[in-house]
Amino acid sequence: MNAPSLATRAVRGFLWNGSASLVQLVTIVALYALLEVEELGSFEWGLSLVMLLAIIGDLGLGAALVQRPDAADAHFDTAFWTNIVWGLLLTGLVILSAPALAGVLGGEDPVLFAGVVRTLCWLVPFASVSAVFRARLQRDLNFSAVALSEVVSSFSFALVVVVLLWMRPDWGVYVPVVASVFREVGLLCSLWYSTRWLPERRWRAAALRDLLRFALNFTGARSVAYFNTKIAHFFIFPLLGSAALGYYAIAERLTLTPLTRLATTINRVSFPAFSTIQNDDALLRRGYMQSVQSLLVSMGPLLAGVFVFAPEILSLLGKEPARSALRLLALATLFKVVGTMVGSMFMAKGRTDWSLYWSLFSVVVLVPSMYLIGIPRGLMGVTGVIAASSLLFLLLSQQLANRLIALPFLEYAGHLLRPISVVSIVFAVLWLTRPLLSGSSSFVLLQGAILGGLTTLFSLRLLAWELCSSYWRRLRG
Repeated sequence: MNAPSLATRAVRGFLWNGSASLVQLVTIVALYALLEVEELGSFEWGLSLVMLLAIIGDLGLGAALVQRPDAADAHFDTAFWTNIVWGLLLTGLVILSAPALAGVLGGEDPVLFAGVVRTLCWLVPFASVSAVFRARLQRDLNFSAVALSEVVSSFSFALVVVVLLWMRPDWGVYVPVVASVFREVGLLCSLWYSTRWLPERRWRAAALRDLLRFALNFTGARSVAYFNTKIAHFFIFPLLGSAALGYYAIAERLTLTPLTRLATTINRVSFPAFSTIQNDDALLRRGYMQSVQSLLVSMGPLLAGVFVFAPEILSLLGKEPARSALRLLALATLFKVVGTMVGSMFMAKGRTDWSLYWSLFSVVVLVPSMYLIGIPRGLMGVTGVIAASSLLFLLLSQQLANRLIALPFLEYAGHLLRPISVVSIVFAVLWLTRPLLSGSSSFVLLQGAILGGLTTLFSLRLLAWELCSSYWRRLRG
């Protein structure tokens, strides 16, 4: 029997990872319905800081192992021991400095913040080591194993949440905190099992030098990019308080966070796939545009539904003050969906320096905009800045990606015409029919989901059936 094609493995890996993201989303939304918004604001703030440390703890060595064509066992062994030592060092530093950090960054409840960060930081060494095992699977284009590990990770988080809510409901915010650590443990164990690989006890300075040129640029770009995605947290929590961050975070969890997880999934699939054809611009252009089209037709209708039915969604969760934030972030997410593949293209072409410079440019634009325009207008001002900047960044970054693979802008725009038409039809139907729907919030959402699903299928059949058929064939192999 022939092995599945590269495209087939990529599509299957993408769908597996999508199921993991869905489990994660359902679990975190349930937590928002059960816990106090102020406590969840402290959790989101602590998690934002610790995940930035996890990115630094990775050092970019996993991505360097994927990108480097001649990576050998010595490179993998060296990366493993480097990451485990560096991850443990970062964890120790955070534990020791937590009381001091709480005095500066702890907001309204420094004691709670210190406890949250001290517990969460234990995920850093697990995340650091996971990058090396994931790199071995990615080099083999074994996307299904990577995706299965993500599913195990999400179910580990959900299982621990359920057990702790049942056995220790008095733990409150520490339920998602402890579950987040177990999520990384589950991910590492699954990746380790899938690779069937154990590192040897050797470390080579030359091997580390081979990896660091790409790795440090990648880590810098990824750290700044992460700061960009979480920039609202760094302004909202200190200046508007934990409750405001809690309301923002639930809107973010329903819009930007699924896209962020999806983008991570896509990069793990598309980066090694594109790296294998990095010198064939024609094939890169085709794969790039098909990926962007599929993202638009899969996420666009969902975001249209979130925008239209934001009041009903938040009513079910008891978080109605986040309505405007949810709608603006849904719009911002739609712009980001179109530009999701730009980072993969930069990496596949070995231009991590472009990623770094772009991320720094984004910070230069966002920080003064957030401070001067966003914060004075409260939560709505912050989300408005994010939506406007998302459109600006899409227009500029796309020019860079098009230049890198010699893709004319008119050709690029032509490929997007049909997916955008699908999203527009779904939005128009939902927006016009929403006043006609009646009943409880849950019943209105059910009616909207059925109507949106039928409209999406009709639009796809009318405008993008060839694209859907192509992906179905690849899924089947």
